[in-house]
Amino acid sequence: MSRVRRPVLNALMSATTQRDHVANLAKRDSRKALEQAQCIPDPWFRSQALAWVARFAEDNPVKIASLAATAASKCDDEYQRTAARAWEIAALAERKFVAEAITGLRDAVNQSKSVTPLASRAEALVLLLHAALRISDQDAKRVAYELKNSCGQDSHWRCKRAIRDAVELTEGTLKPRPFFW
Repeated sequence: MSRVRRPVLNALMSATTQRDHVANLAKRDSRKALEQAQCIPDPWFRSQALAWVARFAEDNPVKIASLAATAASKCDDEYQRTAARAWEIAALAERKFVAEAITGLRDAVNQSKSVTPLASRAEALVLLLHAALRISDQDAKRVAYELKNSCGQDSHWRCKRAIRDAVELTEGTLKPRPFFW
């Protein structure tokens, strides 16, 4: 009787290194990258790795992005569960699955309302704003509005920086971060 062998990433690799390995592999062998991404034990990095695969996969990028969203939902806290969605949303937008990206963005922005403290919510929303810029200026402005509306009264430096960055991003004076290099 033969056993099916699942690919196992080197257990001594950090989750960051595992994600980066999958990211590089996704560009040339998305099927193998998908198998390896699913073996990353940390859901934050598994979500990002799966988004990388969705970004480059020939087959079923929407289904793979859904796996990334599921992995994000397994993260330890609301900040991570919300912020990790940015990679999936960016991948869908870049692949021109705009309706799916908008749905994911809407869900993630709604989920951000439960992120505490406000400084963490601001960080999650600014990541989602970077992803939203890949969809449309209108979607980005909605996220920027939510950021200012929910975090604008907080004096924490992260809130102030996030709001400043949101203004610069929506005005085009600050370039969005690269999710996929």
